[in-house]
Amino acid sequence: MKKYFQMVLACAFVSLFFGHSALAREIRGPKMVLEETKFDFGGVKEGGVVSHAFRVFNQGDQPLLIRKVKPG
Repeated sequence: MKKYFQMVLACAFVSLFFGHSALAREIRGPKMVLEETKFDFGGVKEGGVVSHAFRVFNQGDQPLLIRKVKPG
């Protein structure tokens, strides 16, 4: 019975220690979130011009700087 109690106590201690540290972590810096990551233009004639705007949001606690964009 004593070993069982020690095991339960040890598990509770480990859970509290690691659980608290995981909750204490904060996301620092910019965090880019896209409303959508893909867009299908469907059929486009050769030489046709198409465009689409992707909405970008910053859910971080610091400014998000977009320095370079490459079309896929």
